Amino acid sequence: MRATGSSRFGAAGLAALLFSQAGCSTTSEYVRGERLREASLGETHRDTLESVVDASYVGRVAVKRTTCTEISTEFSKKRIDTTTSPPMGSLLGGLAMLGGGGVLMAMSDGSSDDDVDITMTLGVVLALASIYPLVTALTDEDVSQEEVVTGEVEQERSQRCDERTFALKGPLHWSVSLGAARRTGRTGEDGAVSLGQPLNELVEQAITDEASVRRLVAGRGIGFRLEFERAPAADFRLDSKALPDSYFRRFADRYGQQLGGSERARFENCELIGKSARETLECYWSQ
Repeated sequence: MRATGSSRFGAAGLAALLFSQAGCSTTSEYVRGERLREASLGETHRDTLESVVDASYVGRVAVKRTTCTEISTEFSKKRIDTTTSPPMGSLLGGLAMLGGGGVLMAMSDGSSDDDVDITMTLGVVLALASIYPLVTALTDEDVSQEEVVTGEVEQERSQRCDERTFALKGPLHWSVSLGAARRTGRTGEDGAVSLGQPLNELVEQAITDEASVRRLVAGRGIGFRLEFERAPAADFRLDSKALPDSYFRRFADRYGQQLGGSERARFENCELIGKSARETLECYWSQ
């Protein structure tokens, strides 16, 4: 009977512990809901001017315009209530099995150890069987969420920016320079200037020594600076292959006249081989 009393008190204590741990808890979190309305608060513009030269050596002023719009957006505000509770099915089932086992053990007549006490045996088995659902009730959780509309409004301000680039129109003063040599002029109404001829004239004027022409024949580019009246200056390079062959022809004629003897013969031989004055100079200087 002492064992039976102990079992009853143990079952009652375990049940009390489980009920003390089986409480529910609720947490709340405020989150942004759907967008309600949007309004523009104004626009700002910022222009950046840049001197540019394209692949065909046409210069112009490019305008990069950045337009930013300040936006005010209102969102609804809602509350998410999250409730955490033990799995009540497992809890109630386990407690029922534990209580049933306790009742059966209490009904035992206390027979001797030599006889099988069916009531006590069933009570113990039922109490042991309650362990799994009760452990599940202690370790697992049921989570439920509920959205609650609070009626509050959240406001956010942001900027949306767009960029576009276009050419500056209208007559513009321009200048292009190679070292100390310079050419100036005025664009047409479209704001563009074709730099092909001014660049060739500058090369003809500024690059006359053999060392510099050797570099051009070898393919080295030439650095220029372009300036417009309303934009920052731009540095760019001219591909020496874009120079007219007439420039190299005039230099080759002067250069060949200075040669004599075998050097003159070698130069004339390159003139027969080369299809252009540039190729003649390349042939002679490569030997």
